[in-house]
Amino acid sequence: MPDFAILALLTSLGALPLAALAVLALRLRRLRVMQAEAVRQAAAEAREQFGRDVHDLVSSRLWLATLRSELAYRLAEDDNPLRPALADVVQAIRQAAADIRNVTRSFQDVSLPSELANARAVLRAYGTDCKIETTDAELSDQISATLAIMVREAVTNVVRHSRATLCVIEIALRAGTVTLTVANDGVDPSAPSGTGSGLDNLRTRAAALDGVVGTVLDPDGWFRLVTEIPSRGKDRR
Repeated sequence: MPDFAILALLTSLGALPLAALAVLALRLRRLRVMQAEAVRQAAAEAREQFGRDVHDLVSSRLWLATLRSELAYRLAEDDNPLRPALADVVQAIRQAAADIRNVTRSFQDVSLPSELANARAVLRAYGTDCKIETTDAELSDQISATLAIMVREAVTNVVRHSRATLCVIEIALRAGTVTLTVANDGVDPSAPSGTGSGLDNLRTRAAALDGVVGTVLDPDGWFRLVTEIPSRGKDRR
């Protein structure tokens, strides 16, 4: 029975004075609000848990599967009858990974610690040593998520476009600026530097936080992706 109906019934029976009815009505409204908030909070926690589960159990494995299938495709000879099938596998896994990202994007932000752990695992699976140095300073959720995406993109490029034996990932906070550096050896010094749609996307993400992205290719084959973002960048959630 609705609250107002209960109160009307009690009033008609003379069971409660008006002052008591007012207090009771206020408490009933508060109880309704508390119940609604509890339901909302439980739903939010369930969504976040779902997002974490999908990301940890599916998304990362699909990413690794994509890189391994691309490696198999590159190693196959041009006249190998399996090459077209491998190309289809690569495309299918890429699409599945994109679908997973679209589904989970509304549930949670990307986790920087998770991406760093994934980066180490992927690089080691390809025979590349990985050294990670991070700051102890607390970063905003938006900066942390942006850096996580950049780590993922940078490591993907290391695997795809180099024969790296060592990759160094450093996150530092200096003079109010958060700096992410991803450096690796094994790059052809004659290769073009700082091109591609992936890098353009990273520059766009950094610019949204008043940051910049740059690349350096040393003559000795070391490639560096450097991202600088103000530690108090714009929070545009």
